[in-house]
Amino acid sequence: MSYYFFIDSVMLPIPPAKMSIKVKGKNKTVTLINEGEVNIIKQPGLTEISFDARLPNKSYPFADYDTSLVDSLTSSFLGNSFSFKKASYFLDKFKQAKANQYPLQLVICRMSGAFSMLFDTNMYVTLEDYSINEDAKDGLDVTCPLKFKQYKPYGTKECEVTTDENGKKHLTVKETRPAIGKTIPAAMQIRNEKSVWEAVKGVSNGSLDWRAVMGANGITNPCATMIPGTVMHLG
Repeated sequence: MSYYFFIDSVMLPIPPAKMSIKVKGKNKTVTLINEGEVNIIKQPGLTEISFDARLPNKSYPFADYDTSLVDSLTSSFLGNSFSFKKASYFLDKFKQAKANQYPLQLVICRMSGAFSMLFDTNMYVTLEDYSINEDAKDGLDVTCPLKFKQYKPYGTKECEVTTDENGKKHLTVKETRPAIGKTIPAAMQIRNEKSVWEAVKGVSNGSLDWRAVMGANGITNPCATMIPGTVMHLG
């Protein structure tokens, strides 16, 4: 099984060897006089995801630096070193994520050996903690333990009071939520896009993984020319 880790538009060059996804419970246990302990079921808390990212400082044949189909095709012709990025490139991205105080989109794709989608994890997160570890046994490479927490949009609620013809007042609650990123439709119709990557990149501004969309739509050839008028489902 192949793993692909995307943090916004950045793909980790080496998939982590292990990962932890923790869905926190918010249930509350209370003691009743005659019934003893009971468990009050509540909505789950925010999901926490953690893993160690290995960031090479030299090019390895097993490291993948592709961030798009274009990069992948370029690498296949010119070699992996063409798209090689040092550890400092990813460290700058992590630093920027903390400084921007804005949620990230974390996409983890799990694919079979036949390049078909098994399942994925796709959610908005905040980068809670990260550290930079350097060890002599890792040579020039850097290891960064990363800890993410699920982000759910929230906003203030506005109340509007209206009066009908009978003089009766009605209260309407309007809930406003901040827009995060670009609104992505459930499906799109192919127009002038030539590939899956180009179509997904254009409609999602890079926030969707083209590999996941390709698997969901039963497309097996990432280089195939898309037929205008074809409807492609995005999620």
